[in-house]
Amino acid sequence: MEYLAHVLVMVCLYGILATSFNLLIGFGGIFALAHATFYASGAYAAGILATKLGIGFPFTMLAGMVVTAAIGLLVAFPAMRVGSHYLVVITLALQAITIDVLMNSKPLTGGPDGIPGIPPVSLFGTPLNNPVAFLPLAAVMAALCCAVAWRLGASPFGRSLRAMRENEAAAQAVGKNLVRMKLVVFALSAGLASVAGSLVAHYIAFVNPESFTIEETILILAMVILGGMGNLWGSLAGAAILVLLPEGLKFVHVPGDIADMVRQVIYGVVLIVILRLRPEGLFPETVFRPPTGAVLPTVPANGPVSAVVRAEGAPGEVVVSAKALAKSFGGIKAVKDLTIDLRRGEIVGLIGPNGAGKTTAFNLLSGFLRPTGGSILYHGRDLTKLKPHEVVTAGLARSFQDLKLFTKLSVVENILVSLPRQPGDNLLDVYLRPGLVRRAERENVARALEIASFVGLLAKADEVAANLSYAEEKLLVIARLLATGADVLLLDEPLSGLDTGTVERICGVLRDLARANKAICIIEHNLEVIRGVCDEIVFIDEGRVLTKGPPDTLMRDRELAERYFG
Repeated sequence: MEYLAHVLVMVCLYGILATSFNLLIGFGGIFALAHATFYASGAYAAGILATKLGIGFPFTMLAGMVVTAAIGLLVAFPAMRVGSHYLVVITLALQAITIDVLMNSKPLTGGPDGIPGIPPVSLFGTPLNNPVAFLPLAAVMAALCCAVAWRLGASPFGRSLRAMRENEAAAQAVGKNLVRMKLVVFALSAGLASVAGSLVAHYIAFVNPESFTIEETILILAMVILGGMGNLWGSLAGAAILVLLPEGLKFVHVPGDIADMVRQVIYGVVLIVILRLRPEGLFPETVFRPPTGAVLPTVPANGPVSAVVRAEGAPGEVVVSAKALAKSFGGIKAVKDLTIDLRRGEIVGLIGPNGAGKTTAFNLLSGFLRPTGGSILYHGRDLTKLKPHEVVTAGLARSFQDLKLFTKLSVVENILVSLPRQPGDNLLDVYLRPGLVRRAERENVARALEIASFVGLLAKADEVAANLSYAEEKLLVIARLLATGADVLLLDEPLSGLDTGTVERICGVLRDLARANKAICIIEHNLEVIRGVCDEIVFIDEGRVLTKGPPDTLMRDRELAERYFG
């Protein structure tokens, strides 16, 4: 009985580690390999506080969570600057440093000998000093940690994490603060992992560096991959399989001199077969779809221009004024002395030959590039030094030539993730004010569906973005920008690659937006579209404005005709 209870305790502890790791990798797409460091921090914090200061559980666990969350914040800083294999290298280095610190800080950590004699957890005067007594506590803590992780994954913050995982630039372009998001998810993931560390320290009554090597991180990663990325139930299943399978193989009777080798081979073959049959893991990614069914019947199929998209202010008012913008890449001057004004209710076409600096201009206006000269004013406020998400919050949003949709999210989720100031994006509200978050989510779903109706995508509200046609993807890009609430919309080739009917449909949407008092700037090569939809054309070449004016006037310009119109 004690043996079975011990195995189940380890399933619970590894379940905590796997679900917390899945928040980083499965939800946030942050491939950091330092989870054993967080595990060790919780264990050593409990061991040191219990043996040296006489502090008991649960205070050792709470202190470990605080310390480990702080370590998680420190790990998050390099994650803001680098990604992919660079982050893997950095976190592997942290893992190695952690082991060295534990081995060499003997007065504090006991060095290679570790910390023995950690007192067991005592609840209501009863020491939990055997597996049977400890199992209920381990199960309750595993359930609590999984509930915390599930609440985050199912919240608007979790939706933002999945958007960040798919495309960081697109997440910034709809106003998401990636720095804040990475700090939060790292701290929470680390804090949850430390819970398992605190529990294992009190359970085994001993900790040493050998329990927290890179192999431990790889084991936890294997649990996440086996169970399924982005699925917390899968993490629990992966933990159970990888804890139970080796134990079960001990009952396979083979000659003693080759027993370990045979069991390892069987273990490896079983894992290969599972991943071969289910390469995405045992469970697919959990789908947290917003409840649209109750709201859909109340939304008109073709919504009018409403308060959802209308911008306040006087038509013709200058909203954005860029003066003498310049951007150099080494000796190459991509933009030089670029001046442009965007007014409410007007559509400006930015045209010029390939390489003229049009997209660079958009990158400067939207904060994705810092200008080397000039200024960008929004209602007199200087945007020049703002980050992309701050520019969106100020009131200017942009699209990309390659669309950058969140393809694994539905149409309504793509719109929802772009809505600003959601209570569900605040971690304290997610856990302490769930009622407020639910009410706001219902209101935001209605708002998102109204925007979908405005662009003609209401019937596709629950469709995954990856399944949309190219024309529908273009409309979703516009819907996502509208959801940000920005007054100024920068659209990079919104009509390229479309048939005539769809072009006219999107042009109609753009005209409606101009009538709704939005200031719009588009990059477009279709001259008929430029002539039909734009109030003004700004022609740039070699990074500077050559001329600007009404479409008909510029298209009669002989010099421009020779240089661009052909």
